[in-house]
Amino acid sequence: MINTHINTKHIVFFIVVLLSIPNIVSAQDSLRFKKVKNLEMKKQSRFEKGQIFAGGNLSFGEVTGENDYIVANVDLLNVDKSNINVSFVGGYFLNRLTSVGLRGNYGYSKSDQVMEADFLNIAFNATTYKTQNLKDKFEVHTFMRNYVPMGSSGNFYIFSETSLYYLKSTNYQRATRNPGMNDENISTIFANSNGLGVGVSLGTTFFSAERFAFELQLGTTGLEVLWKDIEKDRVEQGTSRKISFRNGLSVLNIQMGFTYYIPSFKKQITPKL
Repeated sequence: MINTHINTKHIVFFIVVLLSIPNIVSAQDSLRFKKVKNLEMKKQSRFEKGQIFAGGNLSFGEVTGENDYIVANVDLLNVDKSNINVSFVGGYFLNRLTSVGLRGNYGYSKSDQVMEADFLNIAFNATTYKTQNLKDKFEVHTFMRNYVPMGSSGNFYIFSETSLYYLKSTNYQRATRNPGMNDENISTIFANSNGLGVGVSLGTTFFSAERFAFELQLGTTGLEVLWKDIEKDRVEQGTSRKISFRNGLSVLNIQMGFTYYIPSFKKQITPKL
């Protein structure tokens, strides 16, 4: 009886071990699969902790014309428009899919128009009328970006950006009668604005080479507080303050540029499977 009882216990133990082997093998395979999957996901991102990047863009344009614009009985005798835009970006990766940094933009535009119409004699006591408009704007953003790799090649990413920013702009407008003759001043308006804001933006990064990437980013959408000082005909009109919603979802607000990614100096350790 004693020997039979011992043999029965051995048999039960042996059966339990046999039944447990598939579960042990399955658990090991699952752990190995998770390690492989995590490694493959890391391989999808070419970014790395400690990596830095820098880039920017420069663009300009010019439009001129003579006697080729007619709008509602108003002849635009001369049109001269020009603009220049400079942007920069730089950042540091906290991990493979998160970066922080600075980006900024400076834009300048100039517009001169000379027009002629019958009603100008009544409204402005002039045969011709000239408007001048000068604008410049500067913005600097402190941002955090979160990247999502698209595809297994590691060449294409979508990122979301959250930023705090400061902006400054000036706007100069001048109207004169009979330009080229007595060029008499009608009115002059100068506005100077400063503002603070918080917003979000979306963008894409596409690597065309090992370290060079083409980036496209929508304008910032969010809330901003603006302080504006206005001067008319050299007389101060006071300061106004307003809180406004900024909508950057426009084709005109899309920024494009190239960025160079500098590899981290920290040695990368490949995980062991």
